[in-house]
Amino acid sequence: MEEVLEEVMEEVMKEVMEEVMEEVLEEVMEEVMEEVMEEVMEEVMEEVMEEVLEEVMEEVMEEVMEEVLEEVMEEVIKEGLEEVMEEVMEEVMEEVMEDVMEEVMEEVMEEVLEEVVEEVMKGGGE
Repeated sequence: MEEVLEEVMEEVMKEVMEEVMEEVLEEVMEEVMEEVMEEVMEEVMEEVMEEVLEEVMEEVMEEVMEEVLEEVMEEVIKEGLEEVMEEVMEEVMEEVMEDVMEEVMEEVMEEVLEEVVEEVMKGGGE
């Protein structure tokens, strides 16, 4: 009887131990899986954030470069226009001065010729 009781107790203990081990294993596996998932999610989030930040920085840099280029081009165009306008004004002023000088010389020559003709006519009549 004692032997049977011992065997039954052994069997019961075995089954209880198996169940306890199963439960402990399940809990440990759950905890390990939770931790692994947390770590994986953290890494994934870090990578995603890094990529998002990189993309945002690239976009910001592109916009900044576009604005800088626009401003530089505006300055270049302004300076170029100023130079062109100065050159055009110089040329126009030269041409105007030439025309004015020609007209003045023509008028002066006409007046001088008229005076010479008048003098010759006066002198010839004496």
